[in-house]
Amino acid sequence: MVLLQASRPILRPVRGWALHFSTAVRCALIGVGRRTLKDYVPALTGLSPRVSLVATCDVDPTAETRLVDELRKLGSFERPRFFTDHRSLLDEVRPDLAIVVTPHHTHNEVSKDLISQGIPFIKEKPFALSLPQAYELADAIGGRDGHMRLCVQRRYHPLYARARAALKEIGEVRHFDAGYQLSTDAYQVGWRATTETSGGGAIIDMGYHIIDLLHWFFGMPSLVYASAAPKLIPGAAYDIEETVLSNFSYDSGVTGTLRLSLCEATKDELIRIYGTGGHIRLTKNTFERYDRSNNLVEELVGERSWDSATGLLLDVLDNFSRPEVVQREVSDGVQVTATIESLYLSIAQRTSMKPMHEEINGVYCGAGHPRGKTSAGHDRGVPLAEAAAGMV
Repeated sequence: MVLLQASRPILRPVRGWALHFSTAVRCALIGVGRRTLKDYVPALTGLSPRVSLVATCDVDPTAETRLVDELRKLGSFERPRFFTDHRSLLDEVRPDLAIVVTPHHTHNEVSKDLISQGIPFIKEKPFALSLPQAYELADAIGGRDGHMRLCVQRRYHPLYARARAALKEIGEVRHFDAGYQLSTDAYQVGWRATTETSGGGAIIDMGYHIIDLLHWFFGMPSLVYASAAPKLIPGAAYDIEETVLSNFSYDSGVTGTLRLSLCEATKDELIRIYGTGGHIRLTKNTFERYDRSNNLVEELVGERSWDSATGLLLDVLDNFSRPEVVQREVSDGVQVTATIESLYLSIAQRTSMKPMHEEINGVYCGAGHPRGKTSAGHDRGVPLAEAAAGMV
């Protein structure tokens, strides 16, 4: 078993944000890809006049046409200012809120620019590509009273919220099994195909939301073990992991398994949680609770898809003046990153790993602390999956 080196926490009470808007919140979108057009643009349009989309940015100049077309489909004929450089947008527009929807390896730079200019922002997962980067981001937010929110979708869905509340209704939780798989080849080319730009595949990219959900349900694991299956296409150039099996153990005695895969024939998500008084069966569409005799005692059915972007935006708007929400989200982001790092190191080392497990709830962690020299090149701040790439 290998213990990840923990950061020395820096206690920094947040002095607080007091943002009050008598007019619409002026919002900017940084990154105009599929996620933006499919989710954020409809959400922002639907929240008008509470929110106004005033500017957008993408390195691809043709993205402006796609954006305008999507706005017109939604019945909006506004034409927000378009930039190909996010710094020009921030300097010229100075939005009240920015949403960062760019490739993973660009998040850190854009986030630091937003923090330095005092602009609140939402960003897509992952929180960071490495634990040192997570410390750096948390330290920057804490040091400048930054306001950052992370899009962790399942925390805004009523079925997942009900499942979390129902944990106490199945007695003492004993164990769980979770599985999430997709059928996609999008990771085989482009920025998602390499750990240098994506940070990894099944774990940090598609798996981030499930790992975050497990943190939300059970807290931080005390021990993890992971292994990666062989590549689907052995000679292909992509170097990210496609299929990972892992075990989680907790100080409470709870144990669980997690299976993540990018390359199966169907898309599927299932979480089962077993307690001394019953069990829960949870999918994206259904919540079921059973007693010890396997009798169904509660059932909820949700929509096949949900508007996570609107749920997140409403939560952000409602909590602009609550710095403790930001502090909790940053602390969670650091912890989830530590767990993700431990999974990658477990694959590389072929041994159990103990994630960084300090009391960081409600504090910010200092930057610059090494993760430990447990693998070649591991002290260079490389993306988390790089050490494990040879295992897939």
